[in-house]
Amino acid sequence: MLGLAMTAAVSIQGVDKRFASLPALKSISMEVPQGSFFGLLGPNGAGKSTLISIMAGLARADAGSIHVMGHDVVSAWRQSRYALGVVPQELVYDPFFSVREVLRLQSGYFGLGRGNEAWIEELLETLSLADKADANLQD
Repeated sequence: MLGLAMTAAVSIQGVDKRFASLPALKSISMEVPQGSFFGLLGPNGAGKSTLISIMAGLARADAGSIHVMGHDVVSAWRQSRYALGVVPQELVYDPFFSVREVLRLQSGYFGLGRGNEAWIEELLETLSLADKADANLQD
């Protein structure tokens, strides 16, 4: 590879987070290489959700930095969210939403609004869900 360094998929450097007097994260540093899979495991209260929230731009670290594919999660939040995939332990959805509404809601997490309808339609077609697009998830 000609000696070129590859940008880490995720780079976490010296991240601290406190909630009042409770330290949730203390000087967390790690790198996840591109092309790898990793799981964030630990007991309740270990700070897993806090770290994921900071990675996703939903919370701010008190110190340190996180980059996703080279994009700072604070200053380049949109680019970092596009590059981040999270598989939650449980999927929570309103069973009365339609498939289309859930896709619209999920795309909102990435800063995409109603101007994203063409992509939603394409996705429904690609996944063979067009005939179910307006059905409630409970159906």
